[in-house]
Amino acid sequence: MTRTPLSRLVTGLTGVIAGTALALTAGTLTAGPAAADEVRPASGGSFTFVGHGFGHGIGMSQWGAQSRAVAGQGYRTILDFYYPGTDVASRENRTLRVGLTSFANAAVAVYAPTGQPLSISGTAQKVAPGQRLVVAPSGSGLSGTVDGGGNQTWGGSVTISGPDGVMLQKGDGSFVRYDGVIRIVTGPTLTVVNDVPLETYLRGVVPAESPSSWNAEALKAQAVAARSYALSVLNAQAQTDICDTTACQVYRGAESRDRNGAQTWTTPSSTNSAIAATAGEIRASSGQVAFTQFSSSNGGWTVAGSKPYLVAKEDPFSAPGRTAPGDTVAAWTNTVSAAAFNAGCAPGGAATGIVVKARDGRGDYGGRVTGATLVCTNGSVAVTGTKLRQLGALRSDYFAIVSAVQLQYDALGGAGGTMGGATTGELTTPSGQGAYQHYAGGSIYASAATGAHEVRGAIRSKWAAMGWETGLGFPTTGDNRVPGGNAYYTHFQGGSIYWSAATGAQAVRGDILRRWASLGWETGLGLPVSSDAPTPNGAGWFTRFQGGSIYWSPTTGAHEVRGAILQKYGQLGWENGLGFPTSGDAALPNGRGWFTPFQGGSIYYSAATGAHAVRGALLTTWAAQGWENGSLGMPTADEQWNGSRVSQTFQGGTLTYDSTTRTVARS
Repeated sequence: MTRTPLSRLVTGLTGVIAGTALALTAGTLTAGPAAADEVRPASGGSFTFVGHGFGHGIGMSQWGAQSRAVAGQGYRTILDFYYPGTDVASRENRTLRVGLTSFANAAVAVYAPTGQPLSISGTAQKVAPGQRLVVAPSGSGLSGTVDGGGNQTWGGSVTISGPDGVMLQKGDGSFVRYDGVIRIVTGPTLTVVNDVPLETYLRGVVPAESPSSWNAEALKAQAVAARSYALSVLNAQAQTDICDTTACQVYRGAESRDRNGAQTWTTPSSTNSAIAATAGEIRASSGQVAFTQFSSSNGGWTVAGSKPYLVAKEDPFSAPGRTAPGDTVAAWTNTVSAAAFNAGCAPGGAATGIVVKARDGRGDYGGRVTGATLVCTNGSVAVTGTKLRQLGALRSDYFAIVSAVQLQYDALGGAGGTMGGATTGELTTPSGQGAYQHYAGGSIYASAATGAHEVRGAIRSKWAAMGWETGLGFPTTGDNRVPGGNAYYTHFQGGSIYWSAATGAQAVRGDILRRWASLGWETGLGLPVSSDAPTPNGAGWFTRFQGGSIYWSPTTGAHEVRGAILQKYGQLGWENGLGFPTSGDAALPNGRGWFTPFQGGSIYYSAATGAHAVRGALLTTWAAQGWENGSLGMPTADEQWNGSRVSQTFQGGTLTYDSTTRTVARS
């Protein structure tokens, strides 16, 4: 297995999802209100969501209506369920002012849809078949140009009408035909309005909101809900009564054609019949038209709205497994890149995790998400479930984020894999920054910064003894076998733990870890035989390895000492004798031996002479005479004190330092 480069040990996001098939069962996700925050770090740079429903979930579920109709319920029974306490009432047909958002541009192109010409208010000029009228702002008014004809100007608005409606061209070159009349109003951009009878308007709404192939009772329920909704939002003070998008209810006009004029959509007979069968019928509350909101699917629970009849209650006919054939939104799964949520972070931040903090308590997972925290590289941001839905383009806020812990567990083989069966549920770490679960074969820990990784055996025990994630931080890898060896390691945010049967589990971190890595990990100094520890004098740290030791201090950095040089260093009192090493051991230029410099001198070694320390004035004099390449050669013995004098023998002679005269003599 390839080892993660050292530069990526601390900062890399290394969570991996093995495949996208989720081993989700009824027990995977908690039912009922969450007892604790749900910490969900990104896995492999993405989040996997499972959810119910499509839309806001208030009022009628369109899929629920279809399911109830298929089960034999009539449209009024369906409406009674979704708008409890409302009454059947009626209203006369009236003109509705529909804002056409697709045409709110700098100019509008108008065509006659059939062989009958169009009339333009305030002028006798017509728009003949095959001609085009272009209307654009002009000063405080409007101007219009007809192909092959003159220009016209109007004040604040102009109305175009024809016996077969009016055709408008969209920016992509396609066309939409509208019944009624088209009114164009000036402003910074044009406002285009379709003044159309309510019952005619519904012909362009019902098939846009509910498939025309649905049961007739479901289509009738949609017709009454759409009629009531349109009348409930009338606003005489505004330029329009209603828009034509999902912000209101979708309105597609009477007919669509592609850029070549071929028909692509028209109002079908099934929905026209449902509208005619319920003509004028609405839902009312206290004598007022009911605000009959609806959405594609509530996923099994309606959501309370702004009116007394928009209540929250269980809806079995919209729940997964209970809906009519063809429903793909009662239950869904979606994997979204973590980058999609970056827009919710402070500028410059990147999303790394989501913590679900509150749900409404209704239905699976504990219900819809009502409060959460978006974890970013530059801080955390409080968000609503609706905001998360918008950022991730999710179908609803009735979702759960599949646990990174669960995904990693599944990737490791689940209960039949290396981790075995679970011994606890998934829990939040005391800091609230991660999640974990214990298993028979170890633990899986996850955080937004690290992803999810397993920790097992003696390495887990050592990590636990060091304070779990409050000690070495979260794991950044799972447990791995060292290349070609019988040892294992796990990297953490603050260091690594290595284990073998011969050495046990030992922690290595900081500059000592980096120095060991630069020497080739276990192929250099071997495995650690002790964890890093402070030196007895408190001035630095050291870690012992099979092939030597690495010492560190703030002034000297981390350097290795090994072999006979290490033994001599120990005989002289370790760091209390020669101080800390100032570089690692190095071969002598002539290849005759090795040396390691320390704060208080150097230790030189050769097979012929052994290891000996040279320091102070003797070291200075020896260096001046050419080190081991000079006439003195290598040291052959340690220093010998005789009163005020210290002597040391070399291959080519002896140096003696007199502390009284502070002179060095050679003999």
